[in-house]
Amino acid sequence: MGDLRLPRLNATDDEYTLLEWLVGDGAPVGVGTAVALVETSKAAHELVTDVAGMLWHRLDAPATCRPGQLIATVAGGDHPQRSRADTDAPGARSVAAGTDAVAFTVTEPARQLMAQHGLTDAAIRSIGKQVVSRSDIERLVAGQPAPDAADRVTITPAQRRIARTVSAAHREIPAAYTVAKVVADRLGRRLREQAASIGYLGVAELVVEAIAAQRAEFPLFFARPVDDEAATVRPGAHVGVTIDVGTGLYLPVVADADTRPLRDIAADLLRFRHAAVRGGFAEADLTGSNIALTIHTDADIVHAQPLIFPEHTCALSLASMQRELTLQGDGSVTTSEYFHLGLAYDHRFINGRSAAAFLRAVKADLESR
Repeated sequence: MGDLRLPRLNATDDEYTLLEWLVGDGAPVGVGTAVALVETSKAAHELVTDVAGMLWHRLDAPATCRPGQLIATVAGGDHPQRSRADTDAPGARSVAAGTDAVAFTVTEPARQLMAQHGLTDAAIRSIGKQVVSRSDIERLVAGQPAPDAADRVTITPAQRRIARTVSAAHREIPAAYTVAKVVADRLGRRLREQAASIGYLGVAELVVEAIAAQRAEFPLFFARPVDDEAATVRPGAHVGVTIDVGTGLYLPVVADADTRPLRDIAADLLRFRHAAVRGGFAEADLTGSNIALTIHTDADIVHAQPLIFPEHTCALSLASMQRELTLQGDGSVTTSEYFHLGLAYDHRFINGRSAAAFLRAVKADLESR
């Protein structure tokens, strides 16, 4: 017999979503069998067993779970009794409906309001939603009907975690923003020259390289805030790059970008793009960043202000390539390419003068090669 407890899948999330069981309740499993799909804010993971036997679910999916929580037992032929701790686990509720069970998730603020008003599971079932929020409880207490289902769009669990990150960032980080114009004429020539030997190479790869090159001169831009008065700086430039192919926002990390060649940076980013399409990120790909670059290179996107992740002190944004007419000294007119590179920064640790100096250093690196 063995307990299947939810492992800690990353360093940032305190709760995950048990999306679905891959093996039915009471079905036989072997060592190494993938039995459940769990989603974090960064990736989806398959949980496997390390013992053989019959799998007995302790929770109904979908459910919100915490690291260390018991979610299943691998035992003999008799179904182990679910304890009250299982059925009352944080975020997980199962409501009896005749002979069927309707699973739904109740957010922590909603659970607190339920307790204040003494609401029963039957009352919550009447809401008719898979995920019950505090606003749903407030409407129920006030006797107001739920919004018309045709007008309501429920976001995915992963997007809800992104929403919490965004809310925390705007609430806790005193952000400022500035932007630089980068002339890309030399950059274009470099791309053409090196693409033949490196393979696929784009502006994003060169920008990652240029950002990482500033690590030694601007260590606070690669720091992790501790509180309002201190931040920690660890070795290396580990550049997180946003990738969104329509299945969710990911921030895979180009580790040690300040010491690895451009060829390796390009290989990492190409692998990340493939992984985003397949949904095959490993957790190691998504952890450890100490600075972020957000990509906004769709045509005609000339400006974007990035979100500063709570574990960072700044984030950069790369907009799309633009063209303009340039008047030369001899009176002739030529066509030039450029793009905007934005920098959002935590004003507790970085001031405007330093932010401008950092952007100028990245710009000079890109324009001079």
